[in-house]
This record gives sequence, structure tokens and C-alpha cells, in this order.
Amino acid sequence: MNALGLIIQREFSSRVKTKTFILTTLLTPLLFAAMTFLPAILMMVSDNDDIRKVYVIDQTGMYAGLFQNSKDYEFITLAADDTTKKEKTTALLQIVGDLGVNPNAATFFSEKQQPPRELTAYINNTLSEAVKNKKIDDFTTSSNIDVQLATDLQNLLKSKDKISVSTIRWDETGKETETLGEVASMVGMVLTICMFFFIMMYGQMVVQSVVEEKSNRIIEVIISSVKPFDLMMGKIIGVGLVGLLQLMVWLILGGGIMVAIQMYFGIDPNSMTSTMETQQAMAMMDNVEISKSLNEVFSINWVQVAVCMILYFIGGYLLFSSLYAMFGSAANDSQEAQQLMMPLSVILILAFYTGFAAARNPEGAMAFWCSLIPFTSPVVMMVRAPFEVPIWELVVSVVLLFITAILMVKLAAKIYRVGILMYGKKVTFAEMFKWLRYK
Repeated sequence: MNALGLIIQREFSSRVKTKTFILTTLLTPLLFAAMTFLPAILMMVSDNDDIRKVYVIDQTGMYAGLFQNSKDYEFITLAADDTTKKEKTTALLQIVGDLGVNPNAATFFSEKQQPPRELTAYINNTLSEAVKNKKIDDFTTSSNIDVQLATDLQNLLKSKDKISVSTIRWDETGKETETLGEVASMVGMVLTICMFFFIMMYGQMVVQSVVEEKSNRIIEVIISSVKPFDLMMGKIIGVGLVGLLQLMVWLILGGGIMVAIQMYFGIDPNSMTSTMETQQAMAMMDNVEISKSLNEVFSINWVQVAVCMILYFIGGYLLFSSLYAMFGSAANDSQEAQQLMMPLSVILILAFYTGFAAARNPEGAMAFWCSLIPFTSPVVMMVRAPFEVPIWELVVSVVLLFITAILMVKLAAKIYRVGILMYGKKVTFAEMFKWLRYK
């Protein structure tokens, strides 16, 4: 146990003390938070001091009065012969004829190569609505249709009523809870990506450590005083503790960031006990879509998500890292190790794409069975974690994962003890299976 402890300490300390580990551990959560919340914050922040002026020259006199000033744009009507000096930050909309007769009679002049999309969209929509209303009025007059009836029809056409059916989930006890939407699916996909790269990255660290010691012939000296099983487990546990430490730091920093955002936006999930209270809290914010997304984020059971992250990382890493160490011990160099690890890479990539496919239906048959299969469950279950998976499914999945991981460790140890002392020979999979029968 003393030798095992020394190996674990060496593998752990040699990686934790590097600047790369410290920077990635501290900066990655901040980058994820910036990528997730910065666009929403920028959408809510407006530059009220920069009011852009748009001059309008309407030779028909039918359209200039339709444009309404906003906090971002000011529309100024000019006469056709007005020679007022234009500022560099302004633009000019010129209408030279009836748009109902000639749709190309309007031109927008701007010094910018790409005018703001929201400005051009507003102008196009306003002019299109005006042309449509004029055609309806002309048709009403020519067909002797009652004016009030035509007005009512126009109001109906202008109605922007949109039906949004709310979805409610019934649990086993009959309790009604509002279902999670697209935000929870996005969170699940992010967790899937993190778990995929975590397992692959730290598994390859184990391979690099094994191949490096084997290629430098240091392994012969180490084996003289340490059992092969202790050496393999020391590397697996040491590197795994590095990953677990990084994961714990990320969870703590992520929780702190969420608390900060919660305080900034004034969201109190504990007080949102009903849909009405949730809607009232959302109405207090400027952007309903953003507030709805934030509310879905804070509605996720993050305690369960954090527990799943830790358990599935430990089980998934133990399973795959033991196989990584097994293939690394049979390789003579890193290039040969990559070739031997190809089956593992294929399995992880398959789990990765299965997780993304399962995001469309987290409770479907494919998502259910792949979250139970030990070789895919660490990645696929992360897609389902934000949706509060039933406890019995989590228990069965975790138990199967750890039982398989223990069996893979025993299998890998038998091949590892032979492979680390094999030099100069390209090993095949058939020969590796023969090593399992060696005493």
C-alpha cells in the first residue's frame, strides 16, 4: 500500500502543480458562463446615448408618417428638395413613387456596408404593411364592401395572437409539475460534451504515462519494487483524482456563478411555487424570452446533476482508463498506442452521438437503454440528468457501471502485467487475449 500511495501521489502532484492545469481549471467555467449568459446580457443592455437618425424623403407623402421613433432610431422627414447636411451617422430612405404600383420605388442609402438588420427589417415590414392596407382599402371601395367589415377584417389580419400550449408532467403520485424545455436539453448536451472530453482526456493521460515509462525503460526498474497491479492502479487513481479535483472545482465555481446571476437578476426559485408566480417574476424583467430561459435553468435539479456528474465520471473513467492502460502497456510508442485504442475511441464517439440523438427524446427507448449500458451510460445519462431521471434508473445504471468497471480493471490487470515487459514486437489483439491465460 505504501508503494501504491507513492505512485498515486506522484501522478497526482505532477499534474496538479502545472500552470496548464491551474489555468484550465479556473478559466474554463468562466468561459462557459460567458458563452452562455453574455449574449443574453448584451441583448438586455442597450446604448441609449447612441440615437441613430434616419432621414426620410417621401415624394408621395403616403409613407413618411408611418415610421415611429424608438430608443435606437429617430426618423426625420425631409422635403424632396431639402439640402440639409446629413451627419455621418445617419441614413436616408428615399421613396419616389407608389410602392403598390412599383415595389422598387423605395431605396435605402447608408454609409455602412451592412446596415443594421433590425432597422431594414422594420422599414420593410412597415412599407409592406402599408401597401397591403392600401390594396385592401382600394378593393373595399371598388367592391362596395362595408367599411366597418373591412376594418374588422384588417384588425383580424393584423392580430398577432399566438397559441403556446403549456406542458405539464404527471409523476407517480399524480403531482403536476411544469416540464423543462429546450434549455434543459441544451444543458444536457453541454454536460454530455464535458463528460465525453473528461473521460477521453484523462484516459489518454494514463496511456501517455504508461507509454512514456515503457519507452524510456524506466518501467523495468519500477517493476522490480512494485507489483504491476499496484503500478496500474496507482496511475489510474492518481490521474483520476486530478480529474475529480478539476470537476469539483468546476462544480463549485459553476454554483457560485449561478448564485451571482441569480442575485443579479433577482430570481428566487424557492418563491416560484406556482406558474402564476413564475410568470409574475418573468414579467418584471425586460426580455421575456431571456427570463424564461433563466427560469428554466434555475428549475433544474442541480444537486442531482452534480451527483450524477461525480458518480458517472468516477465509474466511466475507471472503466475506460483501465482499458486505456491495458492498450498502452501493449504498445511500444504513442503512435502504436493510438492504433490499439481505436476501438475505445469508436465506442466513446458512438456514445457521444447517441447522447446528442437522445437529447431530442430523453425518455425514449434509445436514451433509456443506452443510459443503462455501462460503455455508453456515462455520456448518455448526462443528457437525461437535467430532466430528473427516476432514482431506480440511476441506481441500476450506476451499479451496472461500477460492476463493469471492476471487471474491466481485473481484465486489464492481467494484460498489463505482461504487456509492460514486452518490447520491440507489434502486438495484435489475438495475442493480447492469450495473455489472459498466463499464470
